[in-house]
Parts: sequence; C-alpha cells; structure tokens
Amino acid sequence: MDWLGIGVLVIGVAFAVLVGILIKPINKLADVLDGVKETTDRLPETMDDLTGHTKEIMRTSNATIETVNDQLKEFNPLLHAIGDVGGTVRQKTLAALGKTSTLKAQTEHAAEFTKQEKYEGIYGLLSFYYFMTRRKKKRKSV
Repeated sequence: MDWLGIGVLVIGVAFAVLVGILIKPINKLADVLDGVKETTDRLPETMDDLTGHTKEIMRTSNATIETVNDQLKEFNPLLHAIGDVGGTVRQKTLAALGKTSTLKAQTEHAAEFTKQEKYEGIYGLLSFYYFMTRRKKKRKSV
C-alpha cells in the first residue's frame, strides 16, 4: 500500500471511532427532540383550554364589576346625604363656637370688672349678675 491508501485507512478508522463515540449523545438528542415534538403537539390543545378559562374569568370579572357599579349607583345618594348632614353639622358647630367665643369674651370682661372693683364672694356674684343684665339690655337696645 502506498501512503495515500494508508492515509485514507487512518481517516476511515478515525471516522468510525468518532461515529461510535457520538452515537449515544445523538440518540439522546433524538429522544429530547421527540419529547419536544410531543409537547409542541399538545400545545394547541393547552392554549385552547387556557383561552377558554381566560374567557370565563373575563366574563365573571365583567359581571362582578357590573354588579359593583350597580350597587355603587344605589349607594351614591346615601353618600351625598351623609355629606349634606356633615356640612349642616359643621355650620351648626361653627355657629355654636362663635356663640361660645362671644360668651367667653363677655365672661372675661366680667372677671376683669370684678377684679377692678375688688369684689369677692357674694359681692362678686352680684356684680357678675349686674354686669350680665346690663350686657343683655345693651344687646336688646342695639
């Protein structure tokens, strides 16, 4: 044999060894690809099921939202009534606060009056009564 024949024989033996070594991984790759094929074959059915469940969830969600909206429409006038009552209570509270502030100012003035006149005890009470009646007469005349 000449050198060319020996070279071809060495290359053939190396190729046969390489094929023998690669057969097992190639078979495993073929098994993996078969599994992928089975999974992709089931994918349309799975997507149809998923789409069906999603549609059902969307229908239920829409019905729930519609029910909540209807209930809120019924509840809305009550909230407006509560707001009106709150506004009225606020106005009455402000009026009472104004009257209380006025009374406090008048009593402070009466306290100063009793201190100026150095009234104590029953004299202080009488002077306070006199002061309040005088203030009442002033208010009626105005």
